[in-house]
Amino acid sequence: MGGAAILLSNRWSDRLRAKYRLVHVVRTHRGADDKSYKCVQQTEDSEGNLGISLSIDLMEIAGESLKSNITTVGPLVLPASEQLLFLLTLIGSKIFKLKLKPYIPDFIQAFDHFCIHAGGRAVIDELQKSL
Repeated sequence: MGGAAILLSNRWSDRLRAKYRLVHVVRTHRGADDKSYKCVQQTEDSEGNLGISLSIDLMEIAGESLKSNITTVGPLVLPASEQLLFLLTLIGSKIFKLKLKPYIPDFIQAFDHFCIHAGGRAVIDELQKSL
């Protein structure tokens, strides 16, 4: 078992004491899609008890959201070498019509650690597909 906590502050005086600095925040809103909107809902059951209803599509939608977030944050955090390789592959396949496999950037060069919620094997499997 382990745990971690962090206290964020926007006070100028806390800047000198801070151990870490938050550089990028990425949020993806998928509520416009009905399938995404309805994947987690608070509903009442037949006995009138309030509870949470999880759709069977939850893992798929979570994977799509993660993929969207990684696509957004990639250009912000990846080193220039990884961005250049991605760009060259994209240009080769789109402009020169070469049959190249899409380049998957190596995010290990940008991050020291990945922190994955251990909510179950299905969560880890879906994250593995997205990454």
